[in-house]
Amino acid sequence: MDPLGHVNNSIYATLFEQNRVEFQSQPGGFREAAGQTVVLATMTIDFLREMHWPGTVEIGLGVGRLGTSSFDIEQEISRDGALIARGRCTQVLIDSAQRRPVPLSSEQRLRLSRWMACRKV
Repeated sequence: MDPLGHVNNSIYATLFEQNRVEFQSQPGGFREAAGQTVVLATMTIDFLREMHWPGTVEIGLGVGRLGTSSFDIEQEISRDGALIARGRCTQVLIDSAQRRPVPLSSEQRLRLSRWMACRKV
């Protein structure tokens, strides 16, 4: 918590990250191929309302854009039906050894395209 009694702003990024990790473990979620990993390139958070502890939040996730080797994830944090924050990030698929971007495969693009509408994870 911050000095004003709010959930600290760094926690929002952690909540969004945990949600993205959960997305990758879903049966229909994103999958890297052998020798690939996804890295975070950019992240923005719009803080819309204060959030106090304790409480339970819901986090929605959707894919906003598919690029050649990158994709955008759009997320929302809600609590008691009120929208608290929105997050957007760009993730890049890279070769784990070379640490260079690699194109998304047809299978990866298909998996991501199924998430073009926001869904709760």
